[in-house]
Amino acid sequence: MRPLPGALLLLLACADQPVATLRISSWADEMEQRIERRNLQAFERAHPGVRVVNDAISTQAEYREQVLTSIAAGAPPDVFLLDNIDVPNFAAREVLLDLGPFAANVGLDTGAFEPAVRAIFTRDGKLYAYPKGYSPMVVVYNRRLFREAGLTPPTGNWTWDEFLQAARALTRDTDGDGRVDQWGTVFDRRVFLWIPWLWSGGGDVLCADGRRASGCLDGPATERALGWYLDWVRRDSIVPRVMTLRRSLGDQFRLFNSGKVAMLTTGHFWLPRFRPYVRDGRLEIGFAPIPHAPGVPPSTVVYASGWAVPASVSRRRLAVKLAGALADSAAQRTRVEQGLELSALSRLGAEVAAADTLGWEQVFLDAMTTARVPWGARVRGWREVEHRLPQALDEVLLAGRPLHEALAAAAQDIDRILAETER
Repeated sequence: MRPLPGALLLLLACADQPVATLRISSWADEMEQRIERRNLQAFERAHPGVRVVNDAISTQAEYREQVLTSIAAGAPPDVFLLDNIDVPNFAAREVLLDLGPFAANVGLDTGAFEPAVRAIFTRDGKLYAYPKGYSPMVVVYNRRLFREAGLTPPTGNWTWDEFLQAARALTRDTDGDGRVDQWGTVFDRRVFLWIPWLWSGGGDVLCADGRRASGCLDGPATERALGWYLDWVRRDSIVPRVMTLRRSLGDQFRLFNSGKVAMLTTGHFWLPRFRPYVRDGRLEIGFAPIPHAPGVPPSTVVYASGWAVPASVSRRRLAVKLAGALADSAAQRTRVEQGLELSALSRLGAEVAAADTLGWEQVFLDAMTTARVPWGARVRGWREVEHRLPQALDEVLLAGRPLHEALAAAAQDIDRILAETER
């Protein structure tokens, strides 16, 4: 048998090699990477010769800096996950491709996206990311603990007074040793978790124009709302002891999943943490909206992420196709089936809610009627603001500083942060 010519051998060898390798960047954990891999494999099957590599980075802060550095160095990822908190910064740097004009070509109808979520990624008529998914913040509660305490589970429109009454009844010494071993809820110093409580009490961190904190963060409405939140620790004793202020998120889930805590502030993205316990019968849960102060309209916050394409990518056509595929109904269905998020496609979200016999999905959808876009999606420098705010809570709880003084000092610092960001 005659040997094959060298040129033919080379051609056959190249046939097994990818025509192009696309890189996506995200902050997905191991579980999310497994889910996303199914979507990436589907894209590879639909585009023979294309290989997609997922460069996942563990922390969002590190992730953001790495993406910005790679763009500045001329070696950006082809597609990357854009979090709502980074939209103002990336848009101001003008490093993102406007994906709106390409939507029809990749089979997306931008009008099919949840309007509030689409608006997060829109600036001056430009769509900087195809929405991936979203979640408003709500309360998850342990149905069994409510039942054992003789309490009616919260539903629909409930108030701070009703929440506090339930939390007090659920804070108990269950084994009779004279020490509390079950608590109504958990206090969390992280801003993304307590800001819906602040809004539902009529307060806010920034004033309406987003340019200053003075006059708002240190105003009477905010002081009342944050004072009530801090009183979970100071007065009501409905949370585990103060030393848990700096414990990890995992500790809170262990307390809740083990029946030691009755209520948590949560997002849809944490459903996968509850599901194994629910499947095994160890946990029976329900969801309710964030309660509000008497006389204040209900309110919560919505968080979202989307797939963005750097303007400087060399394979623009393929990159936009990949971003579109990761945001289409098939990819979003893969994620919502695992409970990661609500679908950014309104029709799919409604379909999933209609099929949910537990009623969880509808609570999240209903919460969107009172949801506000987070400050991080509206103003630059919010990461620095979020870094400063927990210090004010610590000063009150750990050092005994008067709340008004702590808020006034934080407001002045935040004004400086915002002013420097605008330069």
